[in-house]
Amino acid sequence: MPTLAVTNFNIVCATLGGFITLFGLVSYLLKERFYLSEALISLIAGVVFSPHATNFVKPLNYANGSEEDLASITLYFSRLVLGVQLVLAGVQLPSKYLQKEWKSLSLLLGPGMTAMWITSSLLVWAMVPDLSFLHSLAVGACVTPTDPVLSNSIVKGKFADKNIPKDLQKIIIAESGANDGLGYPFLFIALYLIKYIGDGGAGQSGGAGLAIGYWFGETWGYTIILGVIYGAVVGWTAKELLHWAHEKKYVDRESFLVFAIALAASL
Repeated sequence: MPTLAVTNFNIVCATLGGFITLFGLVSYLLKERFYLSEALISLIAGVVFSPHATNFVKPLNYANGSEEDLASITLYFSRLVLGVQLVLAGVQLPSKYLQKEWKSLSLLLGPGMTAMWITSSLLVWAMVPDLSFLHSLAVGACVTPTDPVLSNSIVKGKFADKNIPKDLQKIIIAESGANDGLGYPFLFIALYLIKYIGDGGAGQSGGAGLAIGYWFGETWGYTIILGVIYGAVVGWTAKELLHWAHEKKYVDRESFLVFAIALAASL
C-alpha cells in the first residue's frame, strides 16, 4: 500500500519551497510597503522552522548528529553565500568605480574601520563581564565589517531609490564588499596576540614578536594581498572572456545572466 515518505529531505524541500512561494506572493508588500528586508524575514522564518520552535528543519540530523560536522556545513554555506554576494556587489558598481572613489573608500576602510573596531571592542569589553581586552578585540573585529547581504536593504528597492542618493548607495555597496576582507587584520591581530601572549603567554611560546610576524606574513601577505591579486587576475580574465564570447555570439542569454554567480562559486 502506498505510504507518504516523510523524510528529512522532503520536509526541507516542502518547508523551504513553501516559504519561498508564500514570500514571493507578498514580497512587494513586505519590502516596499513595510520596508522589511529579505534578511530579516528569512531570519524570522529560520527561527520558526528551527528545532527551537516548529522543528520542521533539523540541522543536527543532516550532520548525522555531529556538532562538528554541522559547524563545518554552516561555515561552508556561509562562505558560499557571502562569496556570491561579494561578487554581485562588485558587478553592481560602475566601470572603474574604485579608481574614481579610492579616496572615499580609503577613508572608510582605514580610519573608519579602525574607529569602528576600537569602539565595538570597548563596548564589548565594558558590557561582558570577565572578558579580557584581547578577546574583546576579537569579538569587535567580527562585528566591524558591514555585511553586504544586510546592506542590500538600504541600497535596493523603493525606499533606497526614494531616500538614499545614488552616490551614497554606490559607496555603501563598495565599502560593504571590500571591508569583509579588510576585517581580517583586526581579527587576526587579536587572535595571534591571544595565542602567543594571552594569559601571560601560557598558550604558545614566541611572544608578541612572533604574533606580529605571523600577522604580517600570513594575514597581510598570504590572505589579503595574494587574495586581491588572485581575485583581480581571475576577475579581469573572466571579464575579457565574457566580452569576447558575447561579441562572437558564443554565449546565450541564460548563461550570460548566471555568469557572475557561477564565477563566485568557482572562486
